[in-house]
Amino acid sequence: MNPSGERVAILFSGGTDSTLTAALLEKSFDNIHLVTYNRFGFHETDNTAVQAQLLRDKFGQDRFIHEILNVDKLFKHISYENYFSNIRKYGFFNLSTCGLCKLSMHVRTIKYCNDNDIKFVADGANQAMSMFPAQMKGVIDELKKMYEHFGITYFNPVFELDGPEEKGFIEKSNLLLINDHTVPDIEKPLVYNEEKKTFTPGETLFKMGLAPNPNVKGSKYDRKRQPRCFQFIIFNIFAIKYFLQKHTYEEYRDKTVDFYKSKISRMINLLEKDDKKVQKIIGKI
Repeated sequence: MNPSGERVAILFSGGTDSTLTAALLEKSFDNIHLVTYNRFGFHETDNTAVQAQLLRDKFGQDRFIHEILNVDKLFKHISYENYFSNIRKYGFFNLSTCGLCKLSMHVRTIKYCNDNDIKFVADGANQAMSMFPAQMKGVIDELKKMYEHFGITYFNPVFELDGPEEKGFIEKSNLLLINDHTVPDIEKPLVYNEEKKTFTPGETLFKMGLAPNPNVKGSKYDRKRQPRCFQFIIFNIFAIKYFLQKHTYEEYRDKTVDFYKSKISRMINLLEKDDKKVQKIIGKI
């Protein structure tokens, strides 16, 4: 059961999962802050305004506050701080661009929550995308500890829903993972099963009148409502084409969690500092 309160911040990409997260929390919170992030390498970030307005039209114009914040300096800091030591210890895991980017968003969200007296944070993390660090249960557990350290509850309303509606979407990026029978089911991406009629975020949005059909994820409709970023190619080359060719998913998961546990610990220290240099890195509203 999701918590409830006066205000909640949602890491909002405008995609299927974060849009559903916002819709599901509409009954539990008075004000919902949709926080979108931008940085060098992102394109068409303003697309998210389309989904934000869709939510306002459905649930009320004064219920949703949409902010677009820049995390360029913070992302660079997280990527390169303690770099040579991290290279020696974690090797190519330093190329985990998608996870480092998402970590910068989480760190900035803590600052945003402190500035706006928000005690709850949610996002659209989903187990079907557990190939990506920030949607991996072990990393999510570490993120929850980071938020808790600052008196904030972080939760994932759509984490256990079934995977992408577009048949074949997950297979293309996680084929090795799906075929690895040594990986526990909770860590495997789920494949849409038409015969089983699996319950998906897209299907739920469709039933709520927030999507034109149940299979919008990955479609042109979906892409026009969220930022575009092509730097994930670096991550895919490392994770799928390199590491998982030689190692099991379990090894990949454990090393990923270890790497991000270290990064998160250092980000807690960063957030606890109160000086002008840190403020420039984290950013102001």
